[in-house]
This record gives sequence, structure tokens and C-alpha cells, in this order.
Amino acid sequence: MKKFIFLVFFFLLPASCLLTPTSFAAITRPVFFAIEPQYQAARDFHEGLAAVKQDDRWGYIDYLGRVAVPFVHRVPEAGDFSEGFAFVGDHYIDTTGTPAFTLIDEDTDERIEKFFTNGLPFSQGLAAVQSGGQWGFIDLAGNYVIVPMFMRAGSFSENLAPVMAKDGLWGYIDMRGIYVIEPKFLRAGEFHEGLALVNIKGRWGYINKEGKVAIKASYYEAGFFNFGLAPVRTRRSYRGWGFISHKNKFAIPRWFNNLGNFGEGLAPAAADTRWGFINVRGDWEITPQFEDARSFSEGLAAVRVENSWGFIRQ
Repeated sequence: MKKFIFLVFFFLLPASCLLTPTSFAAITRPVFFAIEPQYQAARDFHEGLAAVKQDDRWGYIDYLGRVAVPFVHRVPEAGDFSEGFAFVGDHYIDTTGTPAFTLIDEDTDERIEKFFTNGLPFSQGLAAVQSGGQWGFIDLAGNYVIVPMFMRAGSFSENLAPVMAKDGLWGYIDMRGIYVIEPKFLRAGEFHEGLALVNIKGRWGYINKEGKVAIKASYYEAGFFNFGLAPVRTRRSYRGWGFISHKNKFAIPRWFNNLGNFGEGLAPAAADTRWGFINVRGDWEITPQFEDARSFSEGLAAVRVENSWGFIRQ
């Protein structure tokens, strides 16, 4: 009889009590909104500023939610600040919102701006930009260091950048623009902790800086390594996400519907339809309660409550 009562009680437990075998092994922390949900979209904080969208225009706010760059950019997406600049629309701006890399015509005294079709954040003093249908890299003065010659490009990380050659395959170049790893991958990401995410025959794995496979390409989806862990998806069905170590062992089991990368010791994680944050042990630090969430950066994380984005504090 006691056994029967226990089974009935177990199956009547609310779903929130069945999150994981170790769901509440660690006491979850209360949520503190540093900036209340009020934006249509939001990106991470970088160099003290975060891009947010309001009334279909992008601007930038500081840690207190004060407007640092006005909401004047009607573009699909605003880039993150990095090394003093952010790409918005078709040009870079500085932290005051002033267009960067402008020249003054000596004859007319007119301001001449440098425009690009696309651009990525600066990293290691260089930024990948698209011009004339091809990608190259500029320095912090806006001058080309590597002329546009690639079909696509990523940012430099650990002295290497992923680029797509004309045949559609990805490889890696050094800061002189010379191939260090020849193009042979369907997709490729930046290096983190000595490993880079690459796509081989439709599946994701990781290579080292010699271009050799360090973790076999066997995952449907994956992210980069941080804190010694990388999120991977092993199946397309329900709850196929977990975290692996550098040795390709599951440090956090395949239990989640979706995962983000670790940032400042916590990773956004989705259980069913709600997002929360887990620690490196896989325990919930902030219980699932948001419609969407981004990784922590500079002490804050962007989260969506219903249709509005705000920022919570660590």
C-alpha cells in the first residue's frame, strides 16, 4: 500500500519538480533585474555597452539602462562594441555613436565616411568586412590589412580566422592572410581553448590548430568551448543537448532542449519551453522561467519575458 501511495505521489508531482535528477541540489538564486524588460531585442554587454532595439530602431545602453547611443539606427541588427567600435548598418561607430574612419576632403572640407556591405566586431586589432562581394580585414584605423579576397569570413581568435575560399570550403588564415589550415570544411568557427568547431559531411566536430580532427564530427549542432565545456546536440528529437569536455566526454548529460555557451560560469539552458541558467555541474542556478536568454557578459545577461527583453544580474 505504501509503495502504491508513493508512486501516485510521484506521478502527480508538478513538472517543475522533475527538471533533472539534480535540479535543486544547489539552491537556486532569486532573479534580480538590473534593467527591466522593455526592449524588442537585446544583445550582450561589451565594453560597458549593449545594443538594444526600441520602436524598430537600435541604440546602445550602459549598465544602468541609460542611453549611450541614441535609438536612430533602423537596421536589421546592431553589432557589439569591441576595441572601441561597433558595426551598425553599413559603417562602424565609436562609443559616442559617431561614424568611425572618416576622412576630410582637403578641397571641399566634406566628411568622407568608409562604408562596408557587412562587418564583424574587432578582434586582435582586426575586423572582417565585406566590400564588393568579398571579405577582407581592416585595422583600427579602417585600413585594409588583408584585402577582400574571401567569400565569407569570421573573426580572429587565437591568431587564426576562419575564411571561405571561392570553392565554398572553409579554412583558416593567420594575421598575414596566409592559409595555415587549407580550406576543406563545409563550415568553420573561431578557435576557443585551442579547438575550433567545423562541419564535416554535415556533422559538427572540432579540430586543433594543426587542422587535425580532435573530436570526431558526429553532432547535429554544437557551440564553442568555454570553461572547458562545449554545448552539443546528439539527436534531433526532444532533449538532445548536453555539454562535452575536451576529451569528448559528457560532463553535463544530454537532457536539455537547447543550450547556450558558458559565460562567467553560467550557461543559458532550456528545459521544455523555458530558459534558465545552469552552472558547470549542470545544476540549475536560475530556474527556467524566461522565453529566451543569452549568455552572461560583464555581469549581466539578456533575457526575454513575454515579448520584452531586459537584463538580469549575476
